[in-house]
Amino acid sequence: MVKVFTLGIDGAFPEFVFGEWLNELPNIKKLVENGTYAKLNSTVPPLSVTAWNSILTGKSPVNTGLFEYIQRKNFESYDFNIITSFNLKEKQVWRIASDHGKKSIVCYALLTWPTKPFDGWMISDSLLGASRDTHKSVYPPELQEELEREIGEVPPLDVADFRNFDKKQTIDEVYKLTSKHVEAMKYLIKNKNWDFFFGLLPLSDRMNHTFWKYIDPGHREYDPDSEFKDTLKDFYKFVDGKLGELLELLDEGTKTIVLSDHGIQRMHTRINLTDWLIDNGYMVLKEPISEKTGFSFDMVDWSKTKAFAIGAYEGQIFINLKGKESQGIVEEEDYDELVDELCKRMDEIKGDDGSELKNTFFKKKDHFHGKFEKEAPDIIIYFDGMQYGCNNSIIGNESKWNPATKRGIDDATHSLQGIFILNNGKPKGDINEISYLDVAPTILNELEIEIPEDMEGKIIGQ
Repeated sequence: MVKVFTLGIDGAFPEFVFGEWLNELPNIKKLVENGTYAKLNSTVPPLSVTAWNSILTGKSPVNTGLFEYIQRKNFESYDFNIITSFNLKEKQVWRIASDHGKKSIVCYALLTWPTKPFDGWMISDSLLGASRDTHKSVYPPELQEELEREIGEVPPLDVADFRNFDKKQTIDEVYKLTSKHVEAMKYLIKNKNWDFFFGLLPLSDRMNHTFWKYIDPGHREYDPDSEFKDTLKDFYKFVDGKLGELLELLDEGTKTIVLSDHGIQRMHTRINLTDWLIDNGYMVLKEPISEKTGFSFDMVDWSKTKAFAIGAYEGQIFINLKGKESQGIVEEEDYDELVDELCKRMDEIKGDDGSELKNTFFKKKDHFHGKFEKEAPDIIIYFDGMQYGCNNSIIGNESKWNPATKRGIDDATHSLQGIFILNNGKPKGDINEISYLDVAPTILNELEIEIPEDMEGKIIGQ
């Protein structure tokens, strides 16, 4: 019986994992030396919920409809809500496998709450955090009682409010919860009959965001003598050990994939993008503000607003287009000119140190054609390769830059490449780069399942 084991390490970055740390990661090193490996080019934008669901469906964001953690239900309202599994209409690989009579175990895949039926077992969790309903987080429902009986609990997806932790508390909480994640995975691997396994270790992302600056000499707050200078490496050594524990449980001949959804890089500060739209007349508020305050779309005078924005790492600009938006004012014939004007003027924004920023723009008309192109942002911008993030949740800032959003301060952001390693008995070594779109067809090929015609990638290593 063909088996495929897949482990995701959220945000694992190739620069160190495939580089200077590799000799200290013996399990990853063994997979690399005996398999096929590459840098994985992530989605636009490279956000975890966007990337993982494109990776696991073989569909680009314009064909999943997932560009951010929030989404509007329709164009009758400007209100954005946190997404759930109901926002994803495409089938992930385990649901396709289920259609072909194969059983799967799925642990902590993002956007699987509430769970959807398939042939197998799932531990999910809600991106809503406090709204977690464990009975909708476990499938089938009777698995919850089994896990509570055998391992004591159903471990949650995330540590709550990590940005406000003391750093030593973050380390302690992340290690404890990651150990529980792996314990749950090990129990299911040992006690269920499965063909496909997907497990995600999500808390590497939390460690990346908290401790990246201590290993990056180019970071403004880099301190080579910090007590945390080895914290991130030590965590990846811990993850490598947990990977080894999982690999020991696999039957001989099980195909193995280890991958990440994106990498990590420094973030200097954030551009106050909604403030910029207001200051430059593209957005108008019902009432002027006189001090820093949280932003809500209820504050906007839509009858005078041409554009609005979301995004905390990348910027996502939406045109208030007549005929599309419920209170749109921009005429169709003026759309292209406005998009080009916005890109030109945003490209003139300088860094907080006066530097010229090397920006990247993704215009809908050039980059986003597919099933959900109507819902796609009209512009996505990476300010300085995302080394400058965006703040759209606090307005009335004193300057053009602000490191914080309502959720807190980050000094690291996502990078455009993650890792990919395949061990299937056909080693090809370093194949340089792959697309996120190639993972799902590769998994199905290893499971000996016909690849759906609408998957966009190709089989890796062929």
